[in-house]
Amino acid sequence: MAVILRTAAVVRGTGLPGNGFTSLWWNPGTVGGSTADATDCLARFRTCWLGFAADISTTITIDFDPICIAVEATTGTLTGAFVGTDPTSVVGTAAGDVCPYQTQGLLRLSTSTVIAGRRLRGRLFIPGVPEAQNAAAGVPSSGYVTDVTAGGGTLLAAGATASAAVIWHRPQGGAGGAAGLITGASCAPTWSVLRSRRS
Repeated sequence: MAVILRTAAVVRGTGLPGNGFTSLWWNPGTVGGSTADATDCLARFRTCWLGFAADISTTITIDFDPICIAVEATTGTLTGAFVGTDPTSVVGTAAGDVCPYQTQGLLRLSTSTVIAGRRLRGRLFIPGVPEAQNAAAGVPSSGYVTDVTAGGGTLLAAGATASAAVIWHRPQGGAGGAAGLITGASCAPTWSVLRSRRS
């Protein structure tokens, strides 16, 4: 049995067509998860987003959900939930014009886990890109790449518990799921587009 926890947040902002959603999975320090694990994972998820704040428009707010669901990674079965300490929202601090809202930064998350002959990887989209960080060639500025890579790197740092960020390979037909430990984080050298999904 390998239970993992999910941290989640709602992305709100002026001009957005609707609220966005962002999440990250964690291998809890306590088998099956605990309230302490939830609080730690939420705090570390917030630290990551806080690392991006200087490169997110002041119109964007990341509001965290204190409830962390617990899921059996191999089957996808919900096993419970833990209410962690609700972290303070992160508000972007970049003033000025904003790129079109579908244009976003991309944090690439890598693991050393191989499933079906392919490395397990993840990604985190970063909204509210300021025009000032759009280089003349139409790609992220070097400063933006540095900032996002540093913010993502905070996910690798130890926290208050032994919990660790993972990428979840979702099961098919209730079997075959796995969670791989995140071992690296880097900013993509080009802008990404996040298409909205119907709710």
